[in-house]
Amino acid sequence: MNQKPVLPSETARRMLDAAIEAARAEGLSVSVAIVDDGGYPICLQRMDGAGLMTAQVAIDKAGTAALTRAPSRRLAERVAEEPAILRLTEYLPMAGGLPAMHEGRCAGAVGVSGGTADQDELVGRAALLTLPAHGG
Repeated sequence: MNQKPVLPSETARRMLDAAIEAARAEGLSVSVAIVDDGGYPICLQRMDGAGLMTAQVAIDKAGTAALTRAPSRRLAERVAEEPAILRLTEYLPMAGGLPAMHEGRCAGAVGVSGGTADQDELVGRAALLTLPAHGG
């Protein structure tokens, strides 16, 4: 029987806290979502001043990263070559979603919305650094 990594709620909370701290350090007001490997939210925070839509966008970016097992930026880059990808409505082809991998398998993902694409990914990487495989 195969075993899969699971993202415990305590770990998800540490990831969220690290992302919020990174956003504050950059002077950003963002929403951060942590999801399981199926793209279902474990925790979400919309910082004071973050736009109303950022919460859902963060969830969707995280879900895209979890379900594709790759950064959501990759899907965004593929749309230029394959516009039909936009018909996959359960995915959001925008940078800012990063998978949380453990031993080559996806345990969940983080999604950030509210900054530029690079800022969102910077904040998301701070969340991933809390994971044991990433040195956290």
